[in-house]
Amino acid sequence: MPLSTEDDQAAARPLRQVLATGGRATLVTFVGLQVLDSVDGVMFVVFAPEIRTSLGISAGAVAVLGALAGVMVAVAALPLGLLGDRRRRTTLAGICTLVWAVAAGALGMVQNLWQAVVARVVAGVGKANEGPIQTSLLVDAYPPAGRGRVLGLHRGGQPLGIVVGPLVAAGFAAVIPEEHEPWRWAFAFLAVPALVLGLVAFRLPEPRRAHVTPSAREALRRLTKIRTFVLVMIALGAFGMSVTTVPIYLNLVLEDQLGQGAAARGVITSVAAVGGLVGAAFGGALSDRLFRRSPQACVYLAAVAIALLGIGFAVQAYAPDVTTYVAIGVVTQGMTFAGIIALSLVVAAVTPEEFRATAFALMGVYTALVGGLGGALLTAVAEEFWGVRAAVATAAPLASVIAGLVLVAAARHVPGEVVR
Repeated sequence: MPLSTEDDQAAARPLRQVLATGGRATLVTFVGLQVLDSVDGVMFVVFAPEIRTSLGISAGAVAVLGALAGVMVAVAALPLGLLGDRRRRTTLAGICTLVWAVAAGALGMVQNLWQAVVARVVAGVGKANEGPIQTSLLVDAYPPAGRGRVLGLHRGGQPLGIVVGPLVAAGFAAVIPEEHEPWRWAFAFLAVPALVLGLVAFRLPEPRRAHVTPSAREALRRLTKIRTFVLVMIALGAFGMSVTTVPIYLNLVLEDQLGQGAAARGVITSVAAVGGLVGAAFGGALSDRLFRRSPQACVYLAAVAIALLGIGFAVQAYAPDVTTYVAIGVVTQGMTFAGIIALSLVVAAVTPEEFRATAFALMGVYTALVGGLGGALLTAVAEEFWGVRAAVATAAPLASVIAGLVLVAAARHVPGEVVR
């Protein structure tokens, strides 16, 4: 479906005019939440040794704690998506953010493993609004021809948080004496801006939705009839195998083969995240241009970016030194964000607004649960037979190239299924 004259004009206008349509406050608030979300995750990784010592738990228990929030994001995404199609999304975003803020503050006060488990589970439920609620609201709030840039800015908050997070952790470690446990103060501090943004979210305007929302069963049934959407979900399942599991194994490569300790790995992760910032900005702007010419072109962009991502991971696993590892990491991070933004634009275009939040929720479910669990099993089997490096070099390209090929197959359905 070609864009309307109004959409073409919106695409030609500067970004500030695109943002004026839905209001700058909406995007600024949600970008801020993305940044805080990433800072939370990175700070947990940085402070993991101190958390382990303070709570008297094992390294394995700390690893499980670190993963809990991410798992709960995937588990809670679909219920929140179904709610987001039926209730005021700004209210849901505000409630979820306040819940997360309370959980972050509570983590700074826990005294044992089970208290920490509860805090991270609750935090994960609060964070789960990012995909189904925030993304669907942004898509509805801004003109179709400006969505790529808006989604690029929103997604860019994630790598920005990865860059900033270790600096925040280092700042608290430098200012708070070790005996006063800096990690507790850091998470308590994080709750303050989250509380502020949560309260702001309640006051954001809700985009008007003219259509009556179907039942959950009917929404899921209609989504399965959209061939582009179904193939994108299959591709995201394969993509998730690469993007959720492989980075863990690459950290093992950093430690075992390249001799980098925890602090050095944190710095390397932050530097590589700069590539994600560039990929989000470039991918958002390029997706807008491509979508104006042909929505199919966005699918091809995502296919190429995701396929190259897995190949990049394979090369990164055999990097001869840290400099090469970091350089490739910057590129792979850029490919990750460029690919996912282009796909988000396509999902927004082929799904009707009355169940768009559910559609974005399923993107997270397929990436994190289907892909994450499948990737963990596939890579673990490969690692058992061939070792860490060979496992990454096998699993990552295989999953990403399959995802790319599925997207190429999806592209031919796009022209007939674009609804807005």
